[in-house]
Amino acid sequence: MRILVVGGVAAGASAATKARRTNEDAEIVLFERGNYVSFANCGLPYYIGGVIEDRDELLLVTPEMFKERFNIDVRINHEVTGVDAKKKTITVRTAEGVVTESYDKLILATGGTPIVPKIKGINKDGVYHVFTVPDADRIVSRLEAGTKSAVVVGGGFIGLESAENLREKGVEVTIVERLPQIMSNMDPEFSDVLIREFDAMGVKVLTGASVAEISGRGKVSGVVLEDGTKLACDMVIMAAGVRSSVELAQKAGLRLGVSGGVWTDATMRTSDPDIYAAGDMVESLNIVSGQKVRIPLAGSANKQGRVAGANAAGAHMLFKGVQGTAIIKVGGLTAARTGLNTREATLLNRDFECVYVPGFSNATYYPDAMPMVLKLTVEKQSGKLLGAQAIGRKGVDKRIDVLSTAIYAGLSVFDLENLDLAYAPPYSSAKDPVIMGGMIAANMIRGELDYALPQELDAYKKAGWVILDVRTDGEFKAGHIRGAKLLPVDELRERYAELDPAKKYLVYCGVGYRAYNACLFLKAKGYTVKNMSGGWRAYKMNV
Repeated sequence: MRILVVGGVAAGASAATKARRTNEDAEIVLFERGNYVSFANCGLPYYIGGVIEDRDELLLVTPEMFKERFNIDVRINHEVTGVDAKKKTITVRTAEGVVTESYDKLILATGGTPIVPKIKGINKDGVYHVFTVPDADRIVSRLEAGTKSAVVVGGGFIGLESAENLREKGVEVTIVERLPQIMSNMDPEFSDVLIREFDAMGVKVLTGASVAEISGRGKVSGVVLEDGTKLACDMVIMAAGVRSSVELAQKAGLRLGVSGGVWTDATMRTSDPDIYAAGDMVESLNIVSGQKVRIPLAGSANKQGRVAGANAAGAHMLFKGVQGTAIIKVGGLTAARTGLNTREATLLNRDFECVYVPGFSNATYYPDAMPMVLKLTVEKQSGKLLGAQAIGRKGVDKRIDVLSTAIYAGLSVFDLENLDLAYAPPYSSAKDPVIMGGMIAANMIRGELDYALPQELDAYKKAGWVILDVRTDGEFKAGHIRGAKLLPVDELRERYAELDPAKKYLVYCGVGYRAYNACLFLKAKGYTVKNMSGGWRAYKMNV
């Protein structure tokens, strides 16, 4: 059996090695058009910033290692330009000329390419992408030559990571994002917190803005925005997203999916039974929404490549799908998400509720406990967990991974409140934020108490609801919602008669727990009440 793999990095390299582990007798050849067959592309921004000092640390596996360890023939600087599915051959451009190679099974892992917006001056010296090792090398050389300022176009993962790392090198940085928020795969309030963190770092963020022109004579001297604003800079980082590289698949006559990526079944087989595909070029099933999506992430690419390689070599493995789990570091903050966010759930017409869960990384009486906020998206009727988002300075990764696993397993919030999670003061609280989220959401689904979200506050005010603050006098004086009435929870039992039973009360405290107790008491006394989910801490995220 002869298996050809087109493309390296995450999907292609995983496919080739899994094919070898599955079939020791197969001839396996991997073609990579660049110089590097397997490198940590997610680490490129951190190499630019000097966090990763040794460039060789990014080079995961060399062609020599592929040959010695796996007996895989890796051919770098070999660009596959065509596929003849009927003849089962590929056309390869090499330094010596064009050659034709035959296959029994073909695996396409051509990945994606950076989106290049139609901007005047886009080809000027000083405009870079952060996509390959040579890209990073060019940026590092530019920094060493004395770059003082940069504009980063795009507020997704690569854009934000590049901005942070350029700032670490002392560069003045401005992020320009055409959408109303950065990190568009999260809800807007999380974007606002990240922008405040960037502001503290000295990075300017412009949302709802687009670059019209890159100025300079020959090399970059600045950018001009659509509204005429001029930003001086020595460098422009284009991070406007990635599109699927499907040209080769189209030449082979393969079916494309609704998302624009290559269609595959669960075995990663394409519409041609002898051709498999994996990585950024394919579309995947979102196991939460049931829709086909294209999510270019390294974790998915590795798993897809593994399945494609195994099946091309004669096994039968399945790739179940994706749920968009992702995480990013911005300064001292970590933000993460999994499953459906609010916008996605709304577009799918899911009947859902959201709750905020302010908590801490570990027991507050143990040193270095850091605050975090979770946001759970929950199906109303069943309590099934649809999605989760989190932000904080410590412990966010742990919680989002637990919640991702819960979504994958189809758990509900009633399961979350009963999870048996590891607890010791240095690591968590007896009621971990994940468990607390389950309790809060379960109480809501059971009808124990009604909740409102901070972003709904204006609507409640217009409807005549009284905003009731049950924190202490000191907390109230330090900051409160405008127009709120103060009645500390510890005085509520003696003073509740001061409240008008004919009015409705939206109650809040610091994180929601004192307000929860206050609401239960007032509800028992016949008052109409709702707890503002997440309290003051969630409110501050939304203003």
